[in-house]
Amino acid sequence: MSPGVSRDRRPSAGQPRPLRLPEFETFELSSGIEVWVATRHTVPEVSLRLILEAGATHDDPERAGVGDLTGRLLTEGAADRDARAMAEWIDRLGAAFHASIRYDVAVLSMHFLPEVTAEALDYLATVARHPTYDPDEVTRVRGERLDEVTRDGDEPAIVADVSLIAAVYEDHPYGRPADGLWDTVSRIDVEDVRAFHARRYSSSDARIVVCGDVEPELLRDGLEARFGDWAAATGRSAPPERPSGGGRPGTLLIDRPGSPQAELRIGAVGAAHSTPDQYAISMANAILGGLFNSRMNMNLREDKGWTYGARTSFLLRRGAGPFVARTAVETGVTADAIEEMHAEIRGMRETPPTDEEIALARNALTLSLPLQFETASAIGRRVTRQLVYDLPRDYWETYRARIEAVTRDDVLAACERYLHEDGLTTLVVADGAVAAPHLERLGPVEETEPSGFGPVE
Repeated sequence: MSPGVSRDRRPSAGQPRPLRLPEFETFELSSGIEVWVATRHTVPEVSLRLILEAGATHDDPERAGVGDLTGRLLTEGAADRDARAMAEWIDRLGAAFHASIRYDVAVLSMHFLPEVTAEALDYLATVARHPTYDPDEVTRVRGERLDEVTRDGDEPAIVADVSLIAAVYEDHPYGRPADGLWDTVSRIDVEDVRAFHARRYSSSDARIVVCGDVEPELLRDGLEARFGDWAAATGRSAPPERPSGGGRPGTLLIDRPGSPQAELRIGAVGAAHSTPDQYAISMANAILGGLFNSRMNMNLREDKGWTYGARTSFLLRRGAGPFVARTAVETGVTADAIEEMHAEIRGMRETPPTDEEIALARNALTLSLPLQFETASAIGRRVTRQLVYDLPRDYWETYRARIEAVTRDDVLAACERYLHEDGLTTLVVADGAVAAPHLERLGPVEETEPSGFGPVE
């Protein structure tokens, strides 16, 4: 070991690297689509993202997953090309295409070399505007999704995640997976998919983000030629209202006979991205369970040795997204682990964070920020987040200052608001014969069945 080097204390953090963001030019197509373009000639690549108001919150509840299926099918035949021809087209371009269907929006992203920009725009316009939705392809892709759901039902961690959110949100749009459940996906037919596309895929509130080696004027002409006449349809809807219900006393138990470990979840309705205390929430989550050195992980993993990891997260959406704490332990310590998880959540309301915890969380949230803007794709993802959640144009430039301004009182206030005991729901997926006798000391145990992972009996 070098002289003066100690393993007993953490090295001090270095000076923050300056955050240098590319300058974005904005313009509007004749169809009303807003376009953001950042030119970067240093690397021969282009990242393009088309943001559409076609997220899962627009699904018919009886056919939840129709938006996801609509996105999956975009490349399975469009205009005069079938699925095979579409695959050959994108391969010939050497480009990548991905449709990501989130709760709030759908994002169609492409990554390609600058010399194929014109044909890449042709491809994007074709899949976005002219998918054919062949009935045989709809049946095939729907079957693939149903197979995924069935396999998910064999994964205790996925069962726990889906079942917790259903218990917390019930009939709310956030109470079901964005890609649907077995019974809802099985109802979707070709007419449902075509109707969703006609209703949600349009220029209404659409945005395009481009970053990379492009010539802005040529790009503008190319986008105008392909999207300038795209008609508007149904635009943005209001965010889902916050659910009125609270948490549940005791524990929900899903029995998995013979399972050697228990999946533990604690959840609550959290916050929307628009909340003024989003920065305090980020700090609170980092201290509670967002980092390896967080309170919950250090307790359950490092002190007790019960788990490989315990984590927490706040999923901020247009509406109030969920707070979730999660871990997996040996079934015999299920009740003890739940007690410790609740104690750590309670401690966030009662025990102010230390100076060291504040500094660690602040550094974790800010020092790595420049690394999140190093590639064209990464920049596109960050700017997309700004547009989806209507964040100010200088959001990222001022992010560090806003995090650094968070005080311990701000953290305590956020925890009091979003992590109150009355709002928490606890769920366990485990061998009920082993876990239930221990869980009874924590309050009533309600056995329940996971829903949505197979045919309805």
